[in-house]
Amino acid sequence: MKRKKLPKQKGKGMTILCMETTCKKEFSWTHKIVNEKITQPTCKLSGKKISTCKHLSKHRYRVRVHIPGTSKRLARKILNSTTYEMALIEAIEFRTEFMEDLTGQTSSTHEKVYLNYLVAAQIEYLNFLRNINVPEHERKNRTEKHIKEQKKCLKLFNESLTKNKVNKRTITLEKITPQHVGYFHSYLINDLEYANSTYNKKMSSLSTFFGWAIDKYSVEGKNPFTKVQNRSSFVDKDSITKKEFDSLLNIIKPENGTVTSKSKKRAFQRNLYRPYLKDALRLALHTGGRREEIVALRWNMIKELDNKPAFIHINNFKVERMAGEATKDKVKPKIFPITAGLMQILNDLGYKNNINSSNYILCPDRDDLSTATIMDLISKGFNHYYKQLNTGRRLLFKCLRKTYLTYLDIAVNGDTKTLSSHSTDDILKKHYIDEKIVSSAVKNLNIFEE
Repeated sequence: MKRKKLPKQKGKGMTILCMETTCKKEFSWTHKIVNEKITQPTCKLSGKKISTCKHLSKHRYRVRVHIPGTSKRLARKILNSTTYEMALIEAIEFRTEFMEDLTGQTSSTHEKVYLNYLVAAQIEYLNFLRNINVPEHERKNRTEKHIKEQKKCLKLFNESLTKNKVNKRTITLEKITPQHVGYFHSYLINDLEYANSTYNKKMSSLSTFFGWAIDKYSVEGKNPFTKVQNRSSFVDKDSITKKEFDSLLNIIKPENGTVTSKSKKRAFQRNLYRPYLKDALRLALHTGGRREEIVALRWNMIKELDNKPAFIHINNFKVERMAGEATKDKVKPKIFPITAGLMQILNDLGYKNNINSSNYILCPDRDDLSTATIMDLISKGFNHYYKQLNTGRRLLFKCLRKTYLTYLDIAVNGDTKTLSSHSTDDILKKHYIDEKIVSSAVKNLNIFEE
């Protein structure tokens, strides 16, 4: 039986444990040079060199991870791999999953010599997305939802490899070929039966990962995903009708809000009704804003023209995240023209008492609520209540934005993009805001021709 060894520059927390019942000795090293002689640790049972142990078949690699917030407590795992290289990859996976479960963040400590293995590179990529060990000028503010989606895509790719008897832990980036892409293609279409639009997103995510990895680790060869062809997909442009929207608002009541949710352990009931849900949907319909924009609206974002409320000026959060910290100040903001319909909503929510204040327009008392929680409740609330209309259609919250943009484009004769301008208030008014277009939108934009 070939004995297990630990290199001099071993991975953090890597040890060897003797599983013999009467021994249970743990070794943090297996050989070193002392006075120009090779020295080995001794066996607990025989007192002789570890290489002479009679129980080499019971030696296992083990990893120890320090538990944050404690002085000496450790989490340990006996690894299945019989070679040090594969045990190291398994240890990295364990450390990453353990830290993610414990703190919500992945570990930033990795053994660089083995990062060209697929799984280890995937772990490092997720760290990159979270800006761990990324230079400040290269950082981008990505949502946790986006990162989780990328993690899911990587997991699906690994599942496709496993299905085709490819060991995800032993394969390196250099060995990924178009054949493996073909496995992924078949897995998405035949096994998971994904729609074309979902297929395209998954393929795009993997292509982005491999593009990053090739650059990061100077991998020879081209990105194996470059020849993937996008599958034709139908873009859902369904908007909501006045009848549907009015009916939707009418059924948003506490007694209609109960829904059964399922977790890994049990099913439970929750109520999706919230007092601010109707106002959120009305604001979304009359501004065309995304969820995070609606939730972030404050009264001092309202700007005037000729001493009258004319538009709401808000940062374009989505594009700013894509641009990164270094260039986000150059991203054009969003402009929401204040139409008669929107002004009515603002008045209903207390415009006169909140002029120029920094209070939130929607749900101002949110001490115990995060932005993410409110966003989640808005979209889930819309979906839940709309289903109860039984229209035969499947509309999502984003249909309100589509409805607004459709009417806005008609109102401003195709100049919709002009309302996404730029920069500070002074520059905004002097150089970017076309008052004629804002006035045109304010005058002509009537959602549902109210």
